[in-house]
Amino acid sequence: MAEWIAGNAALADAVTRFGPRIGLDTEFLRTSTYYPLPGLYQVATDDGVFLIDPLAIDDWQPLVAYLADPEKVKVMHACLEDLELLHNHLGVTPQGVFDTQFANAFVSEDFSLSYAALVERTLGVALPKHETRSNWLQRPLSDEQIQYAIEDVTYLLPLYDELIERLGSNGRSHWFAQDMQARGAYAPPDPREYYKNVKKAWQLSLVQLGVLRQLCAWRETTARTENVPRNRVVWDEHLYGFARIDSLTPNHISSRLPRVVARRYSDALIAEHQSGALEPAPGPLPRPLSSAQGAVLKRLRDVARDVAAGLGVAPELLARKRDLEACLRHYASTTELSPMYAAWRGELVGDQFMDLLETHHPRASRSQ
Repeated sequence: MAEWIAGNAALADAVTRFGPRIGLDTEFLRTSTYYPLPGLYQVATDDGVFLIDPLAIDDWQPLVAYLADPEKVKVMHACLEDLELLHNHLGVTPQGVFDTQFANAFVSEDFSLSYAALVERTLGVALPKHETRSNWLQRPLSDEQIQYAIEDVTYLLPLYDELIERLGSNGRSHWFAQDMQARGAYAPPDPREYYKNVKKAWQLSLVQLGVLRQLCAWRETTARTENVPRNRVVWDEHLYGFARIDSLTPNHISSRLPRVVARRYSDALIAEHQSGALEPAPGPLPRPLSSAQGAVLKRLRDVARDVAAGLGVAPELLARKRDLEACLRHYASTTELSPMYAAWRGELVGDQFMDLLETHHPRASRSQ
């Protein structure tokens, strides 16, 4: 069984017993809110498991201090959502994070192996299946929830020990360390950058892009302030449509949005639309790759996949489409490889990439 921590004093005492490393997992709900709602923190030490109840604690300083200490190792699996929760709830970006899922990609060909699959493959332990969708805000938690929460952290430290040994024996510890430093450095997305994610945004004029940027920034900020999913405010496709209109009016809004939404946000949308049109326009967004560029991208991907297969690492470490496309675009404007393909990746594929890019020299207007 585990030790249940439900109070400020109990948390402070538990942290003193964590030791130099912990396994860490979180349970949360995120169905009708922008931010995840913490339901449970699970901490595994070399001596046992602590289940920390966020509904019964309001002084998190001892845990925050531990998480922020770079000398303490925090072992997590698929850490990105957990890091987001910790940042939003506790205001901390943990230091010394080791992601077991990510580490496994450097010693096997699996990039996104689940925790249960990794435990079985690495440690030979078959975890029982549980209902993954659960109300972690209910109290008391069910026996099945408690068991699931315990199992979710029990094997993190044994996985860490095994993966550290494999990374070292394969000579890949420094590769993983470089990438893990970036992966663990969570920062909330900039609302003014969201417009770049909107489908077909590249088709807009520069002035329209400025309007879309302003509308998206307003929508992101509003969703955060009201703590609701962004689509509960206004959808991307509606913001894109509004950005294409020279002068937005209440009629435009009421004809496209549900009545309640239009009535609530019409004034704000019109004001933000006008403001965006007056701001300095952003630069153009990349167009889709030309057929010639697409052919070069395929050659780059083939090279990267062959190298990954020869090393026995996950191909996504070298051959993700978005990374290769960014490299191709970066070369088109600088005649250099992108930062992603510097350092250890450059040692593996840099020369072959440069040979391909120098030979085909793909350049396209508005593609930078």
